[in-house]
Amino acid sequence: MAQEAGHKHMENDLSGIKAVIFDLDDTLYDCSGTLIVRGRRQVAKTIAKLISCSEEEAFRLQNDLEEKHGTKCNVYDYIVAMYNLPPSCGKRLLDEYICVEISDITLFPGVIETLIQLKKQKYMLFLVTSGEMLVQKNKINALGLGNNYFDKILIVERDREKKKKDYFKEIMQHGNLRAEEIICVGDKIDDEIAAGKTLGMITILFEHGRHYRTFLQNKGMQIKPDYTIKKIADVLELVRRPV
Repeated sequence: MAQEAGHKHMENDLSGIKAVIFDLDDTLYDCSGTLIVRGRRQVAKTIAKLISCSEEEAFRLQNDLEEKHGTKCNVYDYIVAMYNLPPSCGKRLLDEYICVEISDITLFPGVIETLIQLKKQKYMLFLVTSGEMLVQKNKINALGLGNNYFDKILIVERDREKKKKDYFKEIMQHGNLRAEEIICVGDKIDDEIAAGKTLGMITILFEHGRHYRTFLQNKGMQIKPDYTIKKIADVLELVRRPV
């Protein structure tokens, strides 16, 4: 069941909604429980050799550093500093973490059915995801999303000038949409939810993953989503209208 969160956004009148923007990682599939763990296990082998510890200790070190410094921190820069490693090690470790095998990932239950139903109801659908271009494309293909369900798929590359907010503006121009006609669904309060709120979109926080856990630990943060949901199908409840 979708829950309203925070203050009301224009009284939460969703009758004028024309488009839905979805995030990918930890919104349409479980990234925290699959690829994040796989990447950290993979790079733990290298870290263990560099700092003379067990692979399990190296794995836990990554998790502990993120818990301490937040999901936006680069844990490998912290490891380099803590153990006085050559600066080049930071990029090497990050690259090894990112270049994980993309396999055995599956969409959350109800995702495809929800996308199909939204398309039937004539909503424009967009996928906006952040990361390395090739890695994100591989994820999209592995999940079977391709271009079958979305009007446009946009990948926000890390360390580039353009951010999600810029791509959201592009979507508004592309679809001739006003911000209040768009719902933004994602798991990151300080990324897509913040961008959507800044522009005036209706925002929905998906209750899953490490970014959501960070949100729960920082209840005092000023940014609040308009709604929170536990499953993607809950979006249909919010926008329900006759087919």
